[in-house]
Amino acid sequence: KIRGRYIMKNAFLVFSYMHNDKPNMPVMLHVLLFAKEMKEKGDDVKIIFEGEGVNWAKDLLNEEHPFSNHAKPLMDNFVVCEACASMFGILDDVKDKLNVENDLFGHVSLKKYLDEGFDVIKF
Repeated sequence: KIRGRYIMKNAFLVFSYMHNDKPNMPVMLHVLLFAKEMKEKGDDVKIIFEGEGVNWAKDLLNEEHPFSNHAKPLMDNFVVCEACASMFGILDDVKDKLNVENDLFGHVSLKKYLDEGFDVIKF
């Protein structure tokens, strides 16, 4: 409990990246806004990047990215799939800067987060 209310635990699962041959900016903006709001209210938040969604992790590390100010306070909440980061050629860009996980045959284990009480929201 925090401030008289129960702490929520939400994991945003981001699989998508491209839409109409360009990064799907509205989707990522909403993920960042929702996650930031929850974190600021004391909730436990993770943003899990899987599949082509791992490209967002690399993009958001760039301080010139238009969403950089939204992403900075959430960097400790990012979880990047090691296998997908390797497959998309960005593992070296993220491995020492973000939390990279490989508990499920190289991928992020959703079961781990479900067992920890997280609700998973897919984007």
